[in-house]
Amino acid sequence: MTTIGHVFIPLDREHDGMMPTDGDLAHFESLPVPLALWEPFEQCLSKHLSELTEGQIDREEKFWFEAAHVNAMIAVVEAEAVTATPDLRNWLLSLADFARRAVDRHVGVVFVIS
Repeated sequence: MTTIGHVFIPLDREHDGMMPTDGDLAHFESLPVPLALWEPFEQCLSKHLSELTEGQIDREEKFWFEAAHVNAMIAVVEAEAVTATPDLRNWLLSLADFARRAVDRHVGVVFVIS
């Protein structure tokens, strides 16, 4: 699978709000963003998620959801998954499960797309 980026969540609150770097990746859990799914993700979700995020949802960008907005992000992702193609649906549901771990840790979610 070719990836275009990763979604990160900190393993602890100490690293919440931080962008992961090569030196501190051990402090983050990550989920790859498949290149083949990025465009469909961006088309169906960028408008809805832009209202909840900091940063610009676009290729070659970083954007994040503060801990207070992660539940809303999950709701949007799951709502879009209902009508998504099977591949995108599976990834969106994986993203929602991944983001629930952020909720459990009371931390935000960071997307790094390149």
